[in-house]
Amino acid sequence: MSGVVVFVVLLAVGVAAGAAVAVALWRRSWPETPAFARPRPVASPGGLAPDPNAGFFTDRGFLFRKRLFFVGTGCPPQLVTDFSSLDVSQREQPVRIARHGIRSWWWFEGEFYREAAGLQVDDVRTWVRERRRRQRARQDRARFLSAAEESLRKRENG
Repeated sequence: MSGVVVFVVLLAVGVAAGAAVAVALWRRSWPETPAFARPRPVASPGGLAPDPNAGFFTDRGFLFRKRLFFVGTGCPPQLVTDFSSLDVSQREQPVRIARHGIRSWWWFEGEFYREAAGLQVDDVRTWVRERRRRQRARQDRARFLSAAEESLRKRENG
């Protein structure tokens, strides 16, 4: 009877030690944080801004398992577990990808944005669409002015 108890105790200790080693190796294999992603203090809550550094990358961790991480400006690598559903959702509505402190990172229509103002999905959608509308208007205005200048040049030379 005591032999069975000793065996069970040794088995439990072995399993616990194995689990501790696995967790330590998992943490040790966390990817390095790029310089742009190191956390910074937030001077003031900021509205939405494009984040050109944001994106996903894969890494092989403990036992060479493939893992997907998100990283952005001021956002150290964060493990992403449901990429495929996020990828589908971001095509129709903004998706919050990560949070670090008071900052949030959003993914919408293939682009990444960061903010520290506590925005909601509708706020992000409205801001992005308004920004794109203004960009299109600027491009249209530039094309119009360029065409007008070309027309004047042709008239002066002709």
